[in-house]
Amino acid sequence: MLRRPLLIALLGLFIAAPTPVEASAARVDRLDGFGTVLATAMPENFPIASLMRADCSRLIRVERPDGSASEVMDCQLSTEPVMIPAFQGVAPTRAFVHEGGSCLWISDYWGNTAGILVFASSFRYTVTPSGHVHARSDYPAEQLSCE
Repeated sequence: MLRRPLLIALLGLFIAAPTPVEASAARVDRLDGFGTVLATAMPENFPIASLMRADCSRLIRVERPDGSASEVMDCQLSTEPVMIPAFQGVAPTRAFVHEGGSCLWISDYWGNTAGILVFASSFRYTVTPSGHVHARSDYPAEQLSCE
């Protein structure tokens, strides 16, 4: 019997508790079917024999309420050669992981949707021996100025 009054009191507190009037939501966008170029190796004489084209099936961009964003993309290495033959790489024999900080990665989302260069604050991608590429890049709320 003591349970019912306690339950009613707790329910009353829950209903009376203040709730946010409006919460800002993240903005999510998707880009399908585009190409990119990336490194499949990092030799001392980079970019010699280290770049390949990739066909990307999707890119998901999540922009947070504060304006910062993350992009995740899935791609497959292509047989189409890169523009400069000496730069042409091959699929790695074991998983190749490449990561870096500010001003080293350019957003494929903004390049394909608006034709502009937007630089990431960090990135990380993995290329498997089968040619699968999974990449993640992060962007600050204020666009980076990279020269």
